[in-house]
Order: sequence, then structure tokens, then C-alpha cells
Amino acid sequence: METTELIGDGIESVHVWQAYVMCAVTTVTFYILGEILDRLGKPKCVAPEVEFWKWRNITISWIHGVICGTWVILCLVLYPDLVRDPVAYINNFMYLMVPFSAGYFIYDTIDMKMNKKIGTYWEVTLHHFVIVSSFIYNFNIRSCIGYNVIILMAEINTIFLHMRKLLQMCHVGFDTKLYRFVSLTNIFTFVTCRLIPILRVYSGLYLDFHRVSLTYVITFWWTITTGLVINLILFGRLVKSDILRGFSGKGKQKVDNASGKSIFENGDLNFDKDE
Repeated sequence: METTELIGDGIESVHVWQAYVMCAVTTVTFYILGEILDRLGKPKCVAPEVEFWKWRNITISWIHGVICGTWVILCLVLYPDLVRDPVAYINNFMYLMVPFSAGYFIYDTIDMKMNKKIGTYWEVTLHHFVIVSSFIYNFNIRSCIGYNVIILMAEINTIFLHMRKLLQMCHVGFDTKLYRFVSLTNIFTFVTCRLIPILRVYSGLYLDFHRVSLTYVITFWWTITTGLVINLILFGRLVKSDILRGFSGKGKQKVDNASGKSIFENGDLNFDKDE
């Protein structure tokens, strides 16, 4: 059966050089934002034992999540056909979001390298590498941008994932209404904006197999599978920390006398430093 392509404004409406400019400008902008936060210092509400770099890094990631998450929602509302044909559908608005996010991930990798965090957050580094590679390839060939938009739905969840962490850093207890709201919204958006979109991409790789090269399918499959494994591990930790701990009555905020760290810190893992 013949496939009808939904092309949006068409491939000629977007320009690769603009994507590289967007990527570079975004990287520099987030670097400048980091320098500003360095000068301002850690807010008084943040617990003394929280490392400044970690607070700054998560804050910047949260800002990226707010911008990109809003951008994704606008793409889905204004251009719903991108979900129906994620291979061919393209316009400048959705196209430039891809290098914008690539620029942020490049900045974050550089920041971790400069602060000697690559080894500590190796899984985040791996995530950034596979995502940036995919994004750069896609905006170069100006194809499959819709798939990148679907994957970037994860940034909607990032808003609540990092808000949860920032609340922990301010010693907001598990039993407060604010924390419970953010925690439950985080779990809900994790499923709807991270896991389900990954499944949509998997189905798309099967349905659109004939429209892209075998090399692309294999590479993209590896990228998505890596992201799925990382996200499933994180999801399990989140459920254990925020759901099961609540049922067991251990969701109280306290300080570990032996380590001097918040119980939140003891229960976390590196993945929620970034998505």
C-alpha cells in the first residue's frame, strides 16, 4: 500500500547552517548561565551538605527542561502530523529545537569534564553521547526530526524530575503536599513522556523500516535501547524511593549521622542528575 508523506513546510524550509549556529549559541548561552550562577552562589534554602556544582548543574538542566518541554508541547499542539509521519514531516520551528537540545547536552558534557565528573556520572555521559550523535546526524540529513521531537518529550518529565531533586536539596520532606505532588507528577510524566514515546519510536522503526537506511535503523535502535535501559533503571529507583518508601513509612526527611548527608542523598542515584 502506498504511503502518503506529510512533509510540513518541506525539507527546503530548513537550513543546516542555522542548526549549527543554534547548537553553538545554545552551548555558549548555557555556559554563560553557569558562570552567572557561580557568581550568585548557592541559595540559602539549599542544605549546606549539598555540593554547589550538583545544585548548579541540576538547576541549569531544569531550565533546559522547562524551555525544551514547553517547545515540545507547542510542536505537538501546533503540528500534530509530526507524530503521524516523524520521518518526513519538518518545519523550522521543530527543526531548530533539535540543535538547541544538542547544544545543551554538549555544554553539560563539557561542564562535567571541566569539573572532573565524567567518571562519577558515566551513565549521563553515555546518554549525552548517543543523543547528541543522533541529533546531529538527523539535523544534517534533515530527516526523522519528528522522532527527535518525540524523544524530547522526555524533557516534560525532566521539569518534575529535577524539581523533585531541587526540593530534596532544600530539605523539603517526603510527607509535604508539595513534594508528594511533584513526586507523583514525576512518576506519571515519566511513564507518559519517557517510556511511552520510546515505545512509539520502536514501533516507528518497524513501520518506517523501508523509508530509512539499514545503518540508520541499527544506529537509532542502539541509541533508543541505551536510553530505554537507563530510563528503566531510573524508573525503578524512583518507584522504590518515592512510592514504596512512602508505603513503608520511611519517607521522612532526616540526616544520616554517620555520613552527615540527607537521607534523600543516600537513596538517589546518578541518573537523576540529568535525564
